[in-house]
Formats: sequence, C-alpha cells, structure tokens
Amino acid sequence: MGRPGVAGPFSNPLIERADCPGRYILAVPTPSLASRAKGALLGHAAGNVLGVPTEFLGSPEAILREFPGGVTEVRRADTPESPHDDDVALTLLLAEELLEAEPDVRRLALRWCDWAERDGRGIGLWTRTALAHIRTHDSPPASTGGQAGNGTISRCLPVALRHFRNPEAMVMSSFHTAMLTHPDERCGWGAVAINVAAMSFLEGRRDFIGDVLAVLRNNGAPSELVEAVARVPLEARAELPVTGPAAGYVVHGVEIALWFAYHEPNLERGLIWLAGAGGDTDTNAAVAGGLLGARDGLEAVPARWRSAVRDAARLEELALRLVGLKAT
Repeated sequence: MGRPGVAGPFSNPLIERADCPGRYILAVPTPSLASRAKGALLGHAAGNVLGVPTEFLGSPEAILREFPGGVTEVRRADTPESPHDDDVALTLLLAEELLEAEPDVRRLALRWCDWAERDGRGIGLWTRTALAHIRTHDSPPASTGGQAGNGTISRCLPVALRHFRNPEAMVMSSFHTAMLTHPDERCGWGAVAINVAAMSFLEGRRDFIGDVLAVLRNNGAPSELVEAVARVPLEARAELPVTGPAAGYVVHGVEIALWFAYHEPNLERGLIWLAGAGGDTDTNAAVAGGLLGARDGLEAVPARWRSAVRDAARLEELALRLVGLKAT
C-alpha cells in the first residue's frame, strides 16, 4: 500500500496533503507512540461513554431538549456488575485475546459470548443473535440476512494496535474477527478501513485516505464502501449520514469516523458534536474518538473525560502492550 505524507519535524507550519493536492494541514509535532496508543483506546472509551446518554434520543433536536447545554461531560452509567457498554467491553476482550501467546478466534468468540450472557449492556440485536448462534452451534452464523450493522467497527481498534507494523496481518485479522459475528463484506472491510486509518496514525502519518482506498480497491471491497471513503476529503459535515433509519449502518459509520479523522482538528470538539448529533451517538463517537486519539495522542483526550472512564489505567496498559511497549 502507499506511504504518503510521512510526518516528522516541519520547517513550514503548513504542509500539502499527499492524498488531496491543493489542500493543506497544520504541521504539528507527532505524539510519541505510547501517547498515540493510549490515546486510541482512551479516545474510543471516552467517546463511547460521552455518547451513551444520547444514543436512543434519535435527533439533535431531541438531544437538545434533554440536554439544553449540549453534551460536554461524561455521565457515567457503569456499575460493578456492568462496568462497560458493549463497544468498550468487546474491544477490551479483543485486546486481551490478541495479547495471548497464541490468539484464537474460537476462544475470542466464547469470551464475547460469556460477556453477552453475563452483562450485555448496549449490545446490538444482531451481535446478540450472532453470539447466541456461536454458543448454540459452536460456529459463526453463515449470513447476516442482509444486515450490515456497525458493530464490527466499534470494537476493531485493538487489531490496528497489535499489527500496525504488519499491514498484511492487520488486514487479515481485522477482516476475520469482524466476520466472526458479521458475515457481510461491508462489515468486514469496514473494520479494515477503520484500522488502516488507525495504522497510519500509529505510524506517525496523518494522511490515510489513499491507503484506505488502495486496500479496499485492491481487495475488491464493496463499491458502496469505497465510494463512501472517496467522498470524505471533499464532503461537508452537514452531508454526513448521521441520522435516519440507517443510522447504525456500517458504511455510514466508516464515513463518519474517517470524516472526523480527516477534517476535525480537535478531538473534544468533534466528540461533543457527535454526541449531540443524533443517530448512533455512542458508537459514532467511540470510533471517531479512537481514530482522533491515535492521531493526536492521549493529551488530546480531555483529562476530565479520561478520569471518568472506568478502568482507564487498564486501558492504557493494554494499549502499551498491544504496540509492544512496557508500562511506565
């Protein structure tokens, strides 16, 4: 895959985007790998908990009625019996499996099944159905029946952290762990698209659209997904498919997350907007938060949000271990 726009010390405050000639971005110091890895998991978790209270309100108007000042602070909903919403819970279990001496997809699936039966807070209908099928038949479902929910992109980030130095392994692992519960190519390649962007950020590069498109096109990914990614550079925020009956559609989720990773310079501002924009607020904010955190580092995630995330220290430790660093 291509390697456009290598980041590093800059003498000019503006650099031209390699994937969009004529457009420029502000050259900023690249955070350390440790900061980017921690930022990825903490940005993901913070986005999730910020968006949970507005997840089922539907529209920005309904959210404003419930939260007249907007959603700017985390309102924790965890309990000792249910510490995490599904987006974070399934992500943590994937991270832990990837750190095993020999990761195993069957064991991963059973870990997810155990969590769904023990807790299952926030889990989507299809994900619950798929995990029940795995528990009953000891095999993944053969089809989603045409559904293509965003559950795969909400949990895929640990694969990017674990394999960002090995693009082939990253693509394969992202696709197959997604298809474990969502056997639809839009879901599998959607997870790949998110993780290719995250991989770029973990390598210290801010330009990622070219890489994402190359991987999708070279592997025959669904055209609808390719077209959604290709729209991102010139798309306006108002054009994003945030609300409506297909708000949880994986292609829309990829488009939204990549748009914020490409256009939004400030993680806090971006996640506040997503938490108040309607649609699948918790997942949209989680996926975008993970990418923005991988791009800008842990320091971009407001300290008040980090302190409100359950198990924040554990998330930071897992992030470091996934990228091969020791906890400090």
